[in-house]
Amino acid sequence: MKKNAILVILIIIPVLFQCSSIPETHYYVIDYPIQNEQQDTPSQFDQILGVSRFKVDPLYNEGRIVYRQARYEGKHYHYHRWITTPGEMVTDKVIQQLDAARLFKQVLPFPRFVNVDYVLEGTIKAIEEWDEGKQWFAHVKICFELIDKKTRNMVWQETIFKKNPIERKTPYQLVSGINLGVQQCVEQASQDLSELFSKME
Repeated sequence: MKKNAILVILIIIPVLFQCSSIPETHYYVIDYPIQNEQQDTPSQFDQILGVSRFKVDPLYNEGRIVYRQARYEGKHYHYHRWITTPGEMVTDKVIQQLDAARLFKQVLPFPRFVNVDYVLEGTIKAIEEWDEGKQWFAHVKICFELIDKKTRNMVWQETIFKKNPIERKTPYQLVSGINLGVQQCVEQASQDLSELFSKME
């Protein structure tokens, strides 16, 4: 009888472990490809641009990916996470994308490199899934600020947002939409900076 009881316990324990196993955690990146066809062409402007690490609003400043079904409530996907903070990934893409655009003589991380003419700062206001009934969106909102390093005056500020529909409510579709949204925000910022510096010449 005792042997039978032990046998039952030994059978039940693996079953319990299988039933209570933790779901696999998936990690995602913001790493869209950047066209660099103009790398051998002269820059449009002679200034050197520094880019500070972008800040992130508290709801999004962690590993878990955010989704919202209501304006005043944010939720997290516990097993779908960014591989590092959104601020770090977005800053890297801003530097790469603006450098590829050949607007400036150099685009460098600041304050690692301090000999710059202007500093671009930013705050990620939203980087999330936004649900509206049966329609889902990848929502990205970034506030950009350009500082004249010599005078410390802000010479340009703009908040840019993109809200791209996603076909299916899956993490892959969401992250693809977020990548597109970040790329579009930086592209628009690049165009606006080009117009700004053209007027300043």
